[in-house]
Amino acid sequence: MQIVLKKLFEVEIRHDYFLLPVATTKYTSDYDIRKIFLIEPSEETITVLHDYKMIFKTTATGFIVFVQAEFIPTANVYVSLIDFSVDLKFSFYWTLLDPLFENYTNKRVKEKEKRIYYFSNRIGTQSVGISYLNNAIVPFGTTYNGEPLYRLGDIVSESAETYEMIDKEAPVINFLANSTKWQKINTSVINYVNPDSRATLQSSRFTYQRPNSSPGEFMVANLFDVNNQPVPLGFIQGTNSPQNEYRSSFNSNDPVNFIMDFGGLSPGRYKLEINESIGITQRSFYLMDALKMPELYGVSEFFVSGATAAFEFIKEYPVLHRWVLDNPNKKFMIRFRNRLTRWRYLNQDQTVFNEPLLPRPLTKEYSAYSVPGPGGTTINLPDPSIASIAPEFETSTQLVKNIYSKIFLTK
Repeated sequence: MQIVLKKLFEVEIRHDYFLLPVATTKYTSDYDIRKIFLIEPSEETITVLHDYKMIFKTTATGFIVFVQAEFIPTANVYVSLIDFSVDLKFSFYWTLLDPLFENYTNKRVKEKEKRIYYFSNRIGTQSVGISYLNNAIVPFGTTYNGEPLYRLGDIVSESAETYEMIDKEAPVINFLANSTKWQKINTSVINYVNPDSRATLQSSRFTYQRPNSSPGEFMVANLFDVNNQPVPLGFIQGTNSPQNEYRSSFNSNDPVNFIMDFGGLSPGRYKLEINESIGITQRSFYLMDALKMPELYGVSEFFVSGATAAFEFIKEYPVLHRWVLDNPNKKFMIRFRNRLTRWRYLNQDQTVFNEPLLPRPLTKEYSAYSVPGPGGTTINLPDPSIASIAPEFETSTQLVKNIYSKIFLTK
């Protein structure tokens, strides 16, 4: 028996800010995702890696999990030396190292609640043979998170191409009639990281509040884990009262204030259903004790079961009764889009020298933006610094209207 170290799966993390303007996929020489994120396995995953004789390794473009395997010539496959379990999960926590990441990355400036990036082989989407670990960008006509309109920076697919919204908001109908609100960024569909790649981050104390529309109503909450299995919530500390039951005040002036303690639960994805007079209110979130991971910025999770065939990386072979590695080994993708900003070139007295008609992408490589100069000459203008961006908010709605990159010119 020959034992070898084989890739169980690999994750490649791309960021268009670092792409060079060439036909092939090539990055600037200093591209190293380890300078942007610290990615490390959770405590539970460290135990799994040890018990299953696996190795986790970060690379300049992502990370890899290796497993000890042997080759079975009769079946022409590699199998794991250790039997896997169908309920096995690998969790990796992301901490942000680059304080300017959000300046040069497509991401909503304002979010309603604290959210983190969440990537998983259970929610991944394939496009042109690439397996993305996030939900697909929505097709035009569908909004993110069920919102009524599109927001600045939202990315959609339309007619097999990729567009980004460059106005404060846009309707979900009549793409052609609202084409000036959209800017084409790719002539194919690319499933960039998008608002659906964000998960609500929930601390151990859960609070549900709303006006008391039905005084004295009885409410029951049911919690489900990532496998949709019910999770017991126990009792309110020091009492015999189930903490998942609540009765609102008989005084309508007292708001509903349903509080639960999730402190004893393991970190992970959960779904909470609150049965109340108005129906079932659902909340999905990633649970993490803020004291354990105060700087949690993202999570990537990989499940042995529950993923589509395109996102499986190992499965049990009925004939051999062994766990067979995919061949070729699975390689997953996470791709961030660089931020579009409106470049405003200013004189020292803050009058506008030049402003391109359309927003331009921030790039690590000099973009060579130029304008006509006197006597038929050409003036090459500098790219903006990513050290600061300047969002412009609409006063009445507080929607983000524009995001500026201001460049002050010297004589």
